[in-house]
Amino acid sequence: MTPQHELMECYEKIAPLTGRMLESARAGDWDGLVQLGLQFRSWVERLKGIELAEPLEPLQLVRKHSLLSRILADDAKIRDILTPELAQLSSLLGNMHRQQHLNHAYGQ
Repeated sequence: MTPQHELMECYEKIAPLTGRMLESARAGDWDGLVQLGLQFRSWVERLKGIELAEPLEPLQLVRKHSLLSRILADDAKIRDILTPELAQLSSLLGNMHRQQHLNHAYGQ
């Protein structure tokens, strides 16, 4: 397999993963999202290690652009779902931390 084909294989694997990650985020399946995120990270690490000796063919460039657009769109939608969830979690953790300080201050 040439580095060009290996690179395209990575993008072909990553794009459906981000789609599944988006489905998990929409369903509130956080464990599933984490598992898919691990697979995503593995493919991205593999992608980072690929060194192209020659540029991609024009059709490969078009396909890569399409896949990247899909990946980035899914990523943006996932972030839109996660940002409010993370803010709520942060607020809950802050409240717990304040409660622990109060309990400690009053010897409870």
